[in-house]
This record gives sequence, C-alpha cells and structure tokens, in this order.
Amino acid sequence: MFADEHEFEDEIRRIARLLWPSAQYGGSTIEDGRERDGVFQSEEFVHLIECTVSRSKQKAEEDSEKLQKLARKYGARFPRKFIKGWFVTLNEPTADQRSVFSKVQGRIVPVSFDQFRSRLIDARSYLNARDDYPFGSVRDPETGVAKFKLEYVPLDILDAAGALHDIKLLSQTVEQGERFVLLGDFGAGKSTTMREVYFRLESRFRSNEIRRFPLLLNLPDHHGQTDPVEALERHARRVGFSPPESLVRGWRAGLVTLLLDGFDEVATAGWAGKTKRLRDLRHRSMELVRAFLRDTPGSTGVILAGRAHFFDSQQEMAGALSLGPKFQILNLNEFSEKQVVEYLRRTGWTEAVPGWIPSRPLLLGYLASRGLLKETLEIEKGSSAAAGWDALLERICAREAEIEAGIDADTVRQLIEYIATLARSSVDGLGPVSPDEITAAFSAVCGYPPDDRGVVLLQRLPGLGGYSAQDGSRVFIDQDFSSAAQGGAVFSFISNPFRQTIETEGWQSALLPLGVQVAAHRGTKAGYSGTKVGAALKHAADSGASFSLAADVLLVLNELDASYVESSVFIKEVLIPELKFESDSADHHTIELQDSVIGRLEVASEVDQSYLPRFVRCYFGVVEGRTGPKDLPAERFVECAVGAYEDSVQTTAAILELPLPLGTKVVLTILKKLYAQAGAGRRESALYRGLDVRARERVPDALSLLRREGFAARSRQGGHVVWVPGKSSELRKRALSILAGPSASRDPLVVASSNLS
Repeated sequence: MFADEHEFEDEIRRIARLLWPSAQYGGSTIEDGRERDGVFQSEEFVHLIECTVSRSKQKAEEDSEKLQKLARKYGARFPRKFIKGWFVTLNEPTADQRSVFSKVQGRIVPVSFDQFRSRLIDARSYLNARDDYPFGSVRDPETGVAKFKLEYVPLDILDAAGALHDIKLLSQTVEQGERFVLLGDFGAGKSTTMREVYFRLESRFRSNEIRRFPLLLNLPDHHGQTDPVEALERHARRVGFSPPESLVRGWRAGLVTLLLDGFDEVATAGWAGKTKRLRDLRHRSMELVRAFLRDTPGSTGVILAGRAHFFDSQQEMAGALSLGPKFQILNLNEFSEKQVVEYLRRTGWTEAVPGWIPSRPLLLGYLASRGLLKETLEIEKGSSAAAGWDALLERICAREAEIEAGIDADTVRQLIEYIATLARSSVDGLGPVSPDEITAAFSAVCGYPPDDRGVVLLQRLPGLGGYSAQDGSRVFIDQDFSSAAQGGAVFSFISNPFRQTIETEGWQSALLPLGVQVAAHRGTKAGYSGTKVGAALKHAADSGASFSLAADVLLVLNELDASYVESSVFIKEVLIPELKFESDSADHHTIELQDSVIGRLEVASEVDQSYLPRFVRCYFGVVEGRTGPKDLPAERFVECAVGAYEDSVQTTAAILELPLPLGTKVVLTILKKLYAQAGAGRRESALYRGLDVRARERVPDALSLLRREGFAARSRQGGHVVWVPGKSSELRKRALSILAGPSASRDPLVVASSNLS
C-alpha cells in the first residue's frame, strides 16, 4: 500500500487535515529536539499524532512516552483546549501495543490506519452495503436477482491502437489514477466488466494492498441529477450507507476509485419533441458526468462505461463528456469463439457450440440459465436459432423496461420491431432510420408522443448505432438482430392482420431466413394453425399492402409446413433471398408469384411438384435439387430463367463413388451440406437425401461423430430436427479443407470416420 514509512506518515497527515479542516496547516513539527509526526490545532482540540508501520510493543511504548510528554506541554500552553493523542498503526494494533495505552485512560487512542481513515469515511461499511446493491444491468439470468455468484469470463478489451488490456491490467491502472472510457455494444458485458473491476479493487482494498476503495454508481439511478454531491448522497441512501455526506468527503479526499456505469442511460428534462436538437440534448444529459470529472481530484482513477453507439461520433462523445487528454478509449469486444466455449463450459455445456449462437454474454447467460442450450441434445426440447433470438429480444426488452419505468417489455419489443420494419427500405435491411421516423414509431406504437424518458429510450434502443453525425440517423448494427426483429413484426401482423398496421413502404426484400424462422417460431408458440397464417397471407396480398409482406407470410407458412389451398393468391415483383420446399405435405398450388427474383430455390426430391406455387416470369439465382430446365415442371414454372442448377443428389453420388470407407463418405456428404451449401442449418431429413440404404444406416453414427468432434450441433426448429454447423471458424476451415481433398486428408475426423464402417 505504501512504499515506505514516510509515505504512510504523509497519508495520515493528509487525512488529518481533511478530518480537522480548521487545522489544515498542521503537520509534523520538532518539539524538544524530537520530530513529532503530527500536531493539529482546531478550535477546541489539539490532536497529537504518532504513526508507525511497526508491530512491536517497544515502538508503542516509545510513542506513548512521546505523546504523553507532548500532551502535558500543549495542555499547559492551551489550557482551554482538549488535548487528544493518536497512535496510528498501518495494521490493526496488537494486543501488546494496546496494553501500553490502557494506562492513559483514553487520552491517547491506538487505532489502525483503516480505523483512523473511517473517521472520514467508513469505507468497509460502504463496501459491505454496496455489495448487496445491483451492479448496472447485471442480474442472475435465471432468477433475475442482483446478488448472485457470477463466474467472470474475461473479455477482450482493446485500446484505439488495437492493444489488448485484460481485466487485471485495467484494475491496476485505474487504481493508479489512469482514466478510461469503456465502450461496448448492447449486451456485450459492460456492467459485468465494471462489476469485476469493482470486486478486484475491493479485494485488494480489504487486504490493505491499495489505499483507495472502489465507488461504483449506476448512472440510471440518477435521472435528472446534475450535482455530484446530490448523486453521491442519493447513492449512499440507495445502498443503505450512512452517513451519506461521509461518502462525499471520501470522494473529495481522493480516497476512491470512481466507476460510473451507464452514461447512455441518463435522462435530462426537455428532450421530448426536439429530435432536431438531439446532439445538444445529449450534451445536456451528460452534465452530471461532466461535473463528476470536473470535481473529482486529478489523482483519482475513473472508468466511464456506456454503449459504443450512443453518440454519433467519438468527437461528439469527447465533447459531451469533457474527456481530457488523460482519458483512454477502450472497446469491449464480444466473446471470441474460445471465450464462448469457455463460458458455456462453466455452465455445464460440453457439446459442440452451434454456429448460430451470438457472441454476446447477455444472450449466452440467458440461454444457458434457461437450459435452452442443453435442450438441443433432446429432440423434444431442442433449441434453434429462432428460439435463441426470440429469447434474446425478450430478455433485452425486459431489461429496457426495467430501466425506463412506465414502458413495459412488450411495448419496447413492438417499438424495436416497428423500427426494424422501417429499416427494410434499405438494401441490406439495416437502415438508416431518421430521428423523426424513430419518434413517429414511438407515437405509432404507444399512441402518444415520447416524454423525456421516452426519448432517452429512443436514443439508446438496443441494436441501433449512429449512422450520420449530421442528422442523427441510426442503423441496426447486427444483421441477425435486425432480421429477428423484422420477423417479430411479421408475426404481429399474422396475429391480427385486419387491425395490425405495419409500415411497408419502400421494402426492398422479403425476410431473411432467420426472420422467417423467428416469425414461425412465435407462431408455433402461440398455437397458430395454417388456416390463420393463410388468412393473413390472403389479406396481405389482396389489401394493397406491400407484396413483400405477402411474401413474408408465404415464407412463414412454408416454414411451418402448412398448406394453403383456398382462393388464389397473387404475389408480384418481390425479391426473396431464399425459398425452400422440403415437405411432402404442404400444398401451395393456389399461390402464384409473378415477375419476382428468388436468390436460391431448393426443392427436395420428395416434394410433390404439383404442390409447388406457380412461378410466372421469375428469375432464380440458383436452383438446388434439380438438374436442369427439363427437371422443372412447365406448368409450375412459366417463362422463368435460372442462373445455375445445383444437383445435390449428383454431388452426393460423386462423393459416394470415392475409394473411401463408407462411413467416411457419409461424413463427407454431411459436411458438404452443412459447410459448403447455403443456409445456417439443415433438416435431418435432408442429410439422408441421395444416400442408398447402406449409407443411410451410417447417418446416425456419422452425426454422433460430427457432434462429438464439434462439427455439428442438433437443434429443433418447428416440428423438425435441424443440424447446424459448429461455431468455430477453425472448424469451417477444417471442413472445407477435408472436402477439397478427401482422399489425401489425414484430418483426425477423416481417420475417425473410417471406423464407422
């Protein structure tokens, strides 16, 4: 804690001046030819101090004698003042040392450094109280309680130059007085990282390794506050620490390391209805943060944490927060592939990690706690990408509702989904969306314009990041997040197509596969029948709404393997990224698509071709499962053009003719379907296609091997078992390398597969 005894003595004198402000000019002195560590005269007292790092009784006896003699001298000099002596030790005074002062009947008090400092601020009592109070958004994913045991998996923390800062280094440097801004996307683990820094500093403080104790404020607790003193006193009352003003004294004295979490969650009055002045209003909302940085002693270390995309630019952030040159910008990365594996291993997950699983700790914690990951091992309860993203959005919106009182989780989700539909007017479906459009979305969903706190919610909506510093427009920063939200909006339309309004103007494309799967997943959970979805399809196509919406509903109907055989439906001039027909039971022959573009069409061999929709003047980028124009029924494909054909049966047959063990060949066919073909996963039934009877018998063993080696994970999507590729990019490289030269490959997977025969 202290480099030497002189540094210890200097700190005692500094604290004494803070304890007795009227004696601020007191300090060490020479009396009777001997140095005295401290003499401090206030209006009523004369405080005499001797301090030591020694634990010997002899040192206590020497200092006791010095203090008694000095007390008698000052008693005669100042007969109207109380004379009090202090014997301060670095550690707790020993029993022998205390016995020395038992004879002076309280005129000289033996205390430890911690006890002496606690007269200014009882740091240990604060820490005891703070430990029981929530740390930002960190909650037990299963129970929702704030106090729980969390095994922290370190995240990569990068500075502007790309250098790596681990949590240990961050904790050490901030305690030494360095200052940081910690940025991260939604759910990336900012509050968890701040919590870990706090606990590391607390542990070192309690063991007397460092002088400063961590002071962590949840900035959302201080909506509307601009004075740090008021904020600290509110914080003290919230955590149950008394007296609140002593926390202010400790902060001003430089006895703390200041941690401020959630600068993006602070509201200020006067935001509502002023979207054109958002930059100025964001600047105003940071007044409390600026005041903290202005009034905090320069030697105090600080970490500010918030979302990376709250401000339009780093220049705006630096100005709004008044970041001085001492501040370093750090970016908190999502989990790497290895960190995902390590995190899930700690939760008991030992199987392959599905490729669809996002890298955000928020979602992983939720999925692991709810058993959704483990359920992928069971056909009856398996989880899919759609289930995972549906759970993520549910969790995110519940969290936002906790922050923004008065707005429930369902409303937050509807708002995100509504804004996601606005983003569909862009080619990539990510935006940008203007501030006025976002404000109008709030009014459309809630039925009233946003108030001050509602505008704060709009400014920090999860999944959205800054796009233009000029107009404050926003874009979705994650394709899967955007797709899942767009799928939720389509589900809402299906729920009540005759009352549900959905903004479809300018839509560029139908839903991506994940969005379709999310809508279908929610429909399955809600118990919707094919008849209900078909009614929504008919209404979307006939009502004059965007044909892209009708295409969305068709994709959902198809994902559910549900038939539509009612009156004819016509869908025109749409772009559909991917369309698969894998069921031999769903009948869509009364649906007609005209003058449309389908990026990829897949038709399984067992599909009854008379059940297919009718395609008129359509263009297909790739058709899988058919060998050429003659393999497409003319009555279902009228005046259509195809960019390329991909006959999966023929490629499977080519693999089966290789001079390799049968088990290896079956493994190769599965690897090709999972890693070399489009799509995030394949239905289990698709993995049997093109195989003869003997090869089909090897599929279960081949899947077990691939799962065991991490190349495949089983999940459930609707009523089907779906196999998804492993998450690791290294696995993908290995798979493609094996497929590029299977006969010469010596990969352990190839070697192991030979035993399946």
